[in-house]
Amino acid sequence: MRVKIYEVGPRDGLQALSHFVDTATKIELINTLYTAGLNDIEETSFAHPRLVPQMADAEDVFSGGSVLVMNKRGYERAKSVGAKKINIVFSPCEEFNKRNLGKTRDELYEEYSSFMGEVDKEDVRVYLSMAFGSPYGGAVNFDLMKECIDDAKMFGNTVVFADTVGVGSTEEVAIYANMALEVNMTPALHLHHTGDEERAIDLVYAGINHGIREFDSSIGGLGGCPFAEESGANLSTETLVRYLNGWGCDTGIHQDDLIAALRIVSDIRLKSVMAI
Repeated sequence: MRVKIYEVGPRDGLQALSHFVDTATKIELINTLYTAGLNDIEETSFAHPRLVPQMADAEDVFSGGSVLVMNKRGYERAKSVGAKKINIVFSPCEEFNKRNLGKTRDELYEEYSSFMGEVDKEDVRVYLSMAFGSPYGGAVNFDLMKECIDDAKMFGNTVVFADTVGVGSTEEVAIYANMALEVNMTPALHLHHTGDEERAIDLVYAGINHGIREFDSSIGGLGGCPFAEESGANLSTETLVRYLNGWGCDTGIHQDDLIAALRIVSDIRLKSVMAI
């Protein structure tokens, strides 16, 4: 069984760090991840530098992978450097939408509609942040999730269910996977955890059993959403690789392939501690 590992470390992994990771280090990390065999990498975000200072060098970092955009201005910046693979984001939680993106879900739909028609849906992933519940609005109503999936389908072929604060259940994974597959969308999982990585792995296993073949992870477990209270670390790429390979899945990656990238992450973390 072929399973895609979608590396988000250079974007989601770095964005919340308090110290600025220099451009050369970011480029080295991205190149090392590609060398390790990771073919799908979210390299950067074209967010406003005032809101996400870590991504201020997006134009210099970009090398051909996917990027996150959150408005028309961000898309125009991405387009100017030749980005083809575009990720967008919204949430069933309106408080998260307002805090993270400054708009309601309806307003975000209108914003994305103003430019996403230019992008091939096959090249678009739509993140549904707080898909499993949030500290602001609690659990997600399944009817609301269906609406969000329908909105996502207007822009891309892949919908990414993000457990932003690590509260998801295996039952919800099964339901969401079926919802996506019923409308011919590719389901993916983006998992965070608050110290118990095994819980995230349980959700991966549930996803495998219900037709999900694409999983996000961050090298070294770097990451966390800077706009979400209680957002923990990302599921680490090395842990995901170990489990998927152990289950007999074909990832195209071996743990030893990740050693060089993990060394770079170690250096980044050391500099982060020294900057405090």
